[in-house]
Amino acid sequence: MTTTQSLELLLTALRGQNYSAKTLRAYGDDLRQFLGWVAKNRVDWEMPKRFSRVDIEGFMSYLDGQKMTGVTRVRKLAAIRKFFTFLEENHVIAGNPANTVKGARREQKEPGILYKEQYKALLYEASDSVRDYAIIMTFLQTGIRLSELVNLRVDDIDFEHRILTVRQGKGKKDRHIPLVDEAVKALRNYVRYRNTELILDDDIFFLAKNGTSLNVSSVKYLVAKYVKKAGIRKKVSVHTLRHTFGAHKADKQMGIATLQELMGHKKKETTLKYIHLAKTNLRQEMVQTAL
Repeated sequence: MTTTQSLELLLTALRGQNYSAKTLRAYGDDLRQFLGWVAKNRVDWEMPKRFSRVDIEGFMSYLDGQKMTGVTRVRKLAAIRKFFTFLEENHVIAGNPANTVKGARREQKEPGILYKEQYKALLYEASDSVRDYAIIMTFLQTGIRLSELVNLRVDDIDFEHRILTVRQGKGKKDRHIPLVDEAVKALRNYVRYRNTELILDDDIFFLAKNGTSLNVSSVKYLVAKYVKKAGIRKKVSVHTLRHTFGAHKADKQMGIATLQELMGHKKKETTLKYIHLAKTNLRQEMVQTAL
């Protein structure tokens, strides 16, 4: 079996194990980059048994030279380990050359969040667009991910019980998020507006102007547009809105288990970071906005 065939077999196996399309794409991209680099340095790269720890460490060194972050290098090493573990389990190779390769140190970057006056300004700038206002309000009041928002369907918003359902979110698990008054109002207004517009995709909740589903790039663009109009100078992404939700809920003493469930975190440690954010960033806001 060649290295190329082995990679395709791995991706087929992961697809059969119900890995998400996003995860499969990430594994494929990372592994093709690794194999492409090896191919430039070794003529026998199509022979899986010829791979060694030296190949992997050489690739890690190459990534360092490309100024890739430690987080990115750790992710790529995880994909490489997955690949060689798969080959070992299927008796394509005798041992896993990635087992003893140490990952790069992760940078400890504190996620950015928006202070109250900042997210209020963001909502104000978006208020002329019923759809855009509802999108930003949904991010801020539910903490859902970008991919989860663009995949929201009409049936996922239960106005009677005031519940937003994320279907098969990260980790292949549904979760239910209660909607506060502001979110319900914004979403209801959007529904009324939506019903007067061109609709080509009946199932998708948030639609583009041409009546089809919104794509990820469009949502990133509209958030960036309103960030600029609001005069917010620090770096803000869609994920910043999710961090803002988590930090403000933690500041209001929401329980860790509840917050973990709402945000769809697999590990409690991920949720605990928002306690730190609440104690540092939001306390700074109190100082900066003091009378």
